[in-house]
Amino acid sequence: MYVLAMDGGGTKTSAVICDEVGHVYAKVNTTRSNPTAMDIPYFEATLHALLQNLLQQNPQAFVAIESCFAGMAGVKELHAESTVEHIIRQYVQKKVPVLVENDALIALYAGTLGKPGIIQIAGTGAITMGYDQEKKFHRVGGWGYLFDDAGSGYDLGVQALKAVFQNYDGRKPATQLTEAVLRHFAKDTVPQLISSIYNDEHPRTNIAPLSKYVIEAVEQGDAIALRIIEEACQSYYEAIKTCYAQMTWEDEQVPVILTGGVFSNEQHFIPTLQQLAEDDGLPLHFMKALVEPIGGAVVGAFQQISVEIGQQFVDTFNKR
Repeated sequence: MYVLAMDGGGTKTSAVICDEVGHVYAKVNTTRSNPTAMDIPYFEATLHALLQNLLQQNPQAFVAIESCFAGMAGVKELHAESTVEHIIRQYVQKKVPVLVENDALIALYAGTLGKPGIIQIAGTGAITMGYDQEKKFHRVGGWGYLFDDAGSGYDLGVQALKAVFQNYDGRKPATQLTEAVLRHFAKDTVPQLISSIYNDEHPRTNIAPLSKYVIEAVEQGDAIALRIIEEACQSYYEAIKTCYAQMTWEDEQVPVILTGGVFSNEQHFIPTLQQLAEDDGLPLHFMKALVEPIGGAVVGAFQQISVEIGQQFVDTFNKR
């Protein structure tokens, strides 16, 4: 039994053809596919190229696909679900159910295997999303990098740049972020960074990668970087707490899945977030995902055809 799963984000796009025990029969990793950060024709061309690649890799498995689930960043905001579904249906049989959802949902499924919970994504963008016991979805934040992306890779990158320039001016203490950012852009002095930051490239694409230097600086004991992460944790927790308050739960613990490039080392975040929840007496249990988000899309695809996914899938999928 084969399904098609897709994970489209602001940095990269992944897709696989997979079975219920986690064996992958075709896979593609390509460029970003967030329609809010790229031209629509380029967005559509990216999806076509991805699907054609999968088809060429394994035509036999492709024609046997029984379900498709696509978690795509930015699609809900632009009401572009029908565009994505239309493209997919040009490649799969008419009887195949196709569901296009926010990429936050597949990130949740990657931790809960389709069960209720809360997901905190912090990749290029940031969003909090919950799926409760009444099978209702709740969303908090994630409304775009211009005003509501606190704790995202882009936001951490912006905070890093602020620290660098404010230190250069003498407004803030020294930070290891200065050396890291200069090295990243191959510049010798801080003023030279301006030409690399303000250019034709999309700000999120250009600035979000700087978030990794914040994590590295925390690991080296940099006080400025630590403050940035602590403030990010406060932002995550505010959104998670708000999401939890909107949802229907019994008394058991609620899993909160942390996923995205910012959480590359979750131990910089989980203890702080867990303590915040304990201080408020909330039954939240913070954890990392069991599989990559693309695995969550596989879970979603099998849910559509009433196939339950278990530990065997997790073990096999993670070995691929």
